[in-house]
Amino acid sequence: MKETRSSFVQKGDTLYLITSSEAVDYLNSSIDSGFISSLHRISAKGIFQALVECCRDNALGFDITGDSDLEDREFLYGNTKYVAIVSVNDSQEEDFVNFMFNHGIETTLLGHVTKGELRMDDVSYGFISDYAGKTA
Repeated sequence: MKETRSSFVQKGDTLYLITSSEAVDYLNSSIDSGFISSLHRISAKGIFQALVECCRDNALGFDITGDSDLEDREFLYGNTKYVAIVSVNDSQEEDFVNFMFNHGIETTLLGHVTKGELRMDDVSYGFISDYAGKTA
């Protein structure tokens, strides 16, 4: 996969989950086209750890919706079908969504980047400053 920043850039960017490792070529094209602001692979440590890593550099946060097919703990910390998180700014969101749809790449709307609080389904997990220098 091509290199792009792995940290969220600005409040208000929209977050998507990518479910297919076969999407790499299309993600590379999205990076080349400027559709993606950031991309972060999800490790075995789970989605929550990946989100914290994305938020740290710019002291940002997130407001996300969980997967209704999974328990919250499994969604945040388990080994799920999701392989990457991408952030997309407002001006490129429609282009990104259309590009991925037209190439048959499944994306899942996750939420958006916030000023510093970490939230899922209206539950606060604190602020990014609470996680500075720690693994989640």
